[in-house]
Amino acid sequence: MSQFSDKTDITAAIPLILLMAGLSLFTPFSTAEKRVISLSQEQDGGDAGRACIYVHQGKAEFRIVKPGESCAPEITVNIQKS
Repeated sequence: MSQFSDKTDITAAIPLILLMAGLSLFTPFSTAEKRVISLSQEQDGGDAGRACIYVHQGKAEFRIVKPGESCAPEITVNIQKS
């Protein structure tokens, strides 16, 4: 008795593998788009630095800068497109 006698024959799986490979060609790829977001608000945290808040379409991006530094007037972020 062979130890591999209960294993599935690989040739039975080939049609399924080909189907999955073909379907993957039709799957839309999501792409990223660069967006420039202007500074919305900044808060001075004293010795902890300064919080820079950038809001775009209801989502906030936060950046922390060292004490005495200024927030960038705008930042560039990648936005996922589907």
